[in-house]
Amino acid sequence: MENNAIKAQTVSLVARLASKFGVEPGKLMACLMNQVFKQSDGVAPSNEELMVLLLVCENFGLNPFNREIFAFRGKGGDVIPVVSLDGWCKIVRNQKDFNGMSFKFSESTIKLNCYGGELPEYVECSIKLKGVEDPVTIQEYMVECFNEKSSVWRKWPRRMLRTRGFIQCARLVFSLTGIYDEGDTFGEDGFNSSGTTSDLKSQIPLVQQLPARPSLEKSRLDALIGKLIEHAKNRDDGWERAFQWIEEKFSQEDCAYAKEVLTAKRKELSLSSLPEGNEILPEETSPATFQGVLNEDR
Repeated sequence: MENNAIKAQTVSLVARLASKFGVEPGKLMACLMNQVFKQSDGVAPSNEELMVLLLVCENFGLNPFNREIFAFRGKGGDVIPVVSLDGWCKIVRNQKDFNGMSFKFSESTIKLNCYGGELPEYVECSIKLKGVEDPVTIQEYMVECFNEKSSVWRKWPRRMLRTRGFIQCARLVFSLTGIYDEGDTFGEDGFNSSGTTSDLKSQIPLVQQLPARPSLEKSRLDALIGKLIEHAKNRDDGWERAFQWIEEKFSQEDCAYAKEVLTAKRKELSLSSLPEGNEILPEETSPATFQGVLNEDR
């Protein structure tokens, strides 16, 4: 009887999700069980596990088809909802009291045996709340977070530290529980990724195992972002097109960085008003226009 009740609740959750996406519930259920949340060992989640995952999706407004949430089976055998950086960003933006955030790297630096060069000792993340004068600020330390086994951490240590700071600050400010990120570490009976994003992704099947978009060198990435800004700022819907383009073309790490730069530039430009009578006429644009930006740089 209990299993039947859980199955009925799961079917109800699937029906609501299917209505949101405009698809048939039965086909969506099969897709979730056999593709999106299917484990690397070929085992599909049980009705109980799928119910937990779908409740997390519904409660936090996450889209499993956009890689905002994954299912990972921990050492204890339980399926754990793991939220990607895109998912965490979406959750924070959807908080009604969210009023912006900022980051600051320490001026002091450290050296690690596993990394050539100096790294900031810590990063500060501050999140502002509406109606609250002082922001909530936390510090995350490089020596505690750096994972020498992760190629992502070795390539982008500052970016990864910033991500850790953001997620931990978001947890504290909005009391976000029941969800985990790719850097979380649990005990012997739990999920243990040791902060290794690439290791975790290798165990997430099908959707996540699609070929990853290559990341760009920072100089080239900055050049592309500069071109996108030039295309976006003089067009009626240019910024929306630019954000859409980077989501489609950039890797997850590059996309997060590009969004920060575009958002800051858009805010900066919005503060300066045009002289009266000197309007910028909207110009027809499309994703193909932005595709030319990448082609030009090749």
